[in-house]
Amino acid sequence: MSEVLSWRCAARHSLMRHSWLTLLVLLCSSTNFFASASASPAKLSNYFQESWTTRDGLPHNTINDISQSEDGYLWIATWEGVARFNGREFSIFGRGGLTGLPDSGIRVLNKDNDGNVLIAGSRGGFSLHSVNGWRSWAPFNVLLNAVVQDQQGAFWLASEGQGVFRQAPDGSRQQYTQADGLPSGVVHSLLVDSSGRLWIGSGRGLAWLDTTQPQPQIVVVEDMPAAPVFVLAQYNDKVLAGTERGLFSWQNGQSALLDDALADLPVSSLLLSNEQIWIGTTDRGLLRYSELGLEQLTIAGGLPNNRILSLYLDREQSIWVGTNGGLFRLRDAPFVTYTAELGLAGDYVRSVMAHSDGSVWIGSSQGVSRLAGRQLKTLDLSAASRGQSVLSLTEAADGSVWIGTYTDGVLLWQNGKIARRLDRQSGLLANEVRAVVPAKDGALWVGTAQGLNYVSADGIKSFTTAEGLPAPFIMALYLHTDGRLFIGTGAGVAIMQPDGSIVPVELSNLDGAEYAFGFAPDTAADAIWMTTDRGLVHYSLSSGELTMLGRNVGLPFDKLFQVVIDRQQNLWVSSNRGILRLEREHIAAVLNGKRDHLDYELFGEGDGMQSAQANGGSMPAATLARDGAVWFATSKGASMVQPQVLKRFAANIPPIVIESLKVNGTERQLTSSIQLAAGVNRLEFAFAGLGFVMPQRIQYRTRLQGFDSDWVERGSQNVAEYTNLPPGEYRFLVSAAYPQGGWSEHEASLSFTIFPYIWQRPGFWLAIVGLVTLLGLVMLRWRLNALRRREQLLRWQVAEKTVELQQQADHLKAVDQERSALLVQLKRQAEEFEQQARCDALTGLANRRAFDEALARECARSRRNNLPLCLVLLDIDHFKQVNDSYSHSIGDEILKLVAAEISSHCRTDDTVARWGGEEFAILLPNTTIKVAQDICERMRQAIMQIDCAVFASGLRITVSMGIAEFAGEAHYDKLLSRSDSALYRAKQNGRNRIDIAV
Repeated sequence: MSEVLSWRCAARHSLMRHSWLTLLVLLCSSTNFFASASASPAKLSNYFQESWTTRDGLPHNTINDISQSEDGYLWIATWEGVARFNGREFSIFGRGGLTGLPDSGIRVLNKDNDGNVLIAGSRGGFSLHSVNGWRSWAPFNVLLNAVVQDQQGAFWLASEGQGVFRQAPDGSRQQYTQADGLPSGVVHSLLVDSSGRLWIGSGRGLAWLDTTQPQPQIVVVEDMPAAPVFVLAQYNDKVLAGTERGLFSWQNGQSALLDDALADLPVSSLLLSNEQIWIGTTDRGLLRYSELGLEQLTIAGGLPNNRILSLYLDREQSIWVGTNGGLFRLRDAPFVTYTAELGLAGDYVRSVMAHSDGSVWIGSSQGVSRLAGRQLKTLDLSAASRGQSVLSLTEAADGSVWIGTYTDGVLLWQNGKIARRLDRQSGLLANEVRAVVPAKDGALWVGTAQGLNYVSADGIKSFTTAEGLPAPFIMALYLHTDGRLFIGTGAGVAIMQPDGSIVPVELSNLDGAEYAFGFAPDTAADAIWMTTDRGLVHYSLSSGELTMLGRNVGLPFDKLFQVVIDRQQNLWVSSNRGILRLEREHIAAVLNGKRDHLDYELFGEGDGMQSAQANGGSMPAATLARDGAVWFATSKGASMVQPQVLKRFAANIPPIVIESLKVNGTERQLTSSIQLAAGVNRLEFAFAGLGFVMPQRIQYRTRLQGFDSDWVERGSQNVAEYTNLPPGEYRFLVSAAYPQGGWSEHEASLSFTIFPYIWQRPGFWLAIVGLVTLLGLVMLRWRLNALRRREQLLRWQVAEKTVELQQQADHLKAVDQERSALLVQLKRQAEEFEQQARCDALTGLANRRAFDEALARECARSRRNNLPLCLVLLDIDHFKQVNDSYSHSIGDEILKLVAAEISSHCRTDDTVARWGGEEFAILLPNTTIKVAQDICERMRQAIMQIDCAVFASGLRITVSMGIAEFAGEAHYDKLLSRSDSALYRAKQNGRNRIDIAV
């Protein structure tokens, strides 16, 4: 359930603010926690917020834990399974055969020493996920709250009521309870520090033990309160403990509350990152310490719920927050939006203006705000404007600002107050002022809803359709350096020449454009950019030529409001559906006819804007600030982007994974090599770039080796489809990148083979050729027989020749029979030689060569089918003494007797070989280590019973054995080495015994 911080608690904690700041100073100076920050962090309120719930695909809204796997996926633990997130969608894993979990309730996530994801939770379920798939262990039958792995490879698991479990690398388990010194059987948190200590946060305080000791003793931290310890974290040589009664620090054998104000803070999670402390609480939201001071984020500030269960920093520096009401994220975004919540006069912004003093003026439906540095100040226009609804802004030569309003004309703000007001009563055509431009002579151009006014010391002059304006509704004005005034109206554009004449600019032949929303001078191109209701118009100042860049060159929509050219000379264009970024190089190529398609980047609500709807029809609707930032007026605040900062986002290269392959619409399991039957006509590859900052903007490229000659750009499409591929071997490659960023260095790949139909095989056509040849021979024979029948009358003339030919045929037949017999004899000899090469001459067993082949084959089969396999090395004890004391012939008899006894205890599928000298090797497929041990024990007992009295009275034979179980090693040499080590231990430990490899 959602737990909301009450007003009473909020009031009580506001009184602690002085103590919070005292703690911050303490951390900065005493503990050196914030050491020489390279850059000031963003204010907590400036972070871009996103949240996900069950409506977005999560299985449950309580987010118990968060982690990120080595391949880049984000993992989220909930009470209804663990969710894997690729930035676009969630894949859910619950209980069952795949995961091996006994229950879908997942309490904790962590990573082992190899970076694999550890998953534990209800009913003691404990599993691991790696690139090779899932692995699980027998459940602990109690809720698990935490899991860590120590430096020796052992797992430590915290339970709800049964203390702490230790699972050794060999799978054996040991339990630590209150009887062993734990303060409580309930354990909430675990931490292995750099020294090897295991810190245990229990339900009644903190304890630790040394994992490097064979029999570690539990030590209770006595100077901490006996309260639940929910979270543990290490910073340098300190251990931070988040408890029900506050945040404590342990160092050099002593612990203390970080600050008295923290005594009542129930700390549920901690994150130490980028010289900041993030604190999650059980009922008071999220806190952050940084050089900016103490900041707090609660439901009122956007949190889904005030109960924080987990915190995680991903590779792209996003802060992920697990709450009781869903998954929440704070991150830097390309855009920062200022709204009324942050002090803006109003959210519905119509104009933004960069002032020469470096400040930014923001006009909204509820007044004007001035942003200087990080300070927002709202101007009081109430003396002259009842509604304070602002449409336009412009700076006068002396730094004062003209403010065009919706209902109160135009106001001059000077020296902190309204110094002048012009409205209908003063001579303006209307009180609705959407555009204001100062003239060079100190006069003022004012664009109203009823026409254009020129305000000078001589009075106010009016211009309407009667004077040549296309329409009276003025939305944009721009005064060029040569004195030409560009006028944007609801029915086109007009230019007022320096002599006062008005010349219309014909836009109707440009896809029927009418509305002109804004102008932007482009000194680099000696042009003016006009934003219209049909796209972007390029107006050459020298020739007057007009060029439309709209849907005809691939722009996604028609209505564009305002252009800003940044310091990199790229164009930013506002619209109702987001902000477009156009690169100068691409624009020039389109204008020069070298390209027919204009690439663009579209920014919207996923990039930090509170609303993708920018406003237009007022001026300026976008502006370039002195610091290089580009500002936009939107329906939900003023949005700002620093173009140079985009490179930082592009520097992140998202890892890429292939998620699925569909063959003729049916999903196939992904393996290292896939074989597809003939007749495949459609393949669909789904892939994902595992970047979470701008997942919808990740770009993809693919290449199908064997089909594509080069990379194919896919844009943001994360699916590639191929149809009617010919038979052959293929390798599918895919890489990902953020816009303006580099491509993945390591592409994801998948190899597959499409088999041909029988008629597509080369052998088929060879068979056809052979058949045609045979048919020709048959026809030829038939023709010869026909000729013989016709020549029967001449047979008596050729009878003698026929007899001679028959004799020759008999001779050839005899020669052929002799040759066949010789071939049979040679084959038999070859088989005998092969048998000799693979068998031990003395014992008749396989020799080492044959055994190596069998070992390689069985290891491959065991790895492929996940079957058990055991290898046994056997050595006759004191065999050298037998040869020395009796004779080598007696030794040979013993070798044969031992070989026979070993073979009698082995199965048909087992392989027995003489390994060399008195050593034998036994390969036991489909056999677990326990079964192998039983077989070897029976074998050892039987060999001891061999009666040698006939040829060596008093001789007793014993053997030593070493057993190793195949563990998926890349090469069987490692299996041999382990078995040999076990045999060596058996001899070292007294011989006549069996040792098992570890």
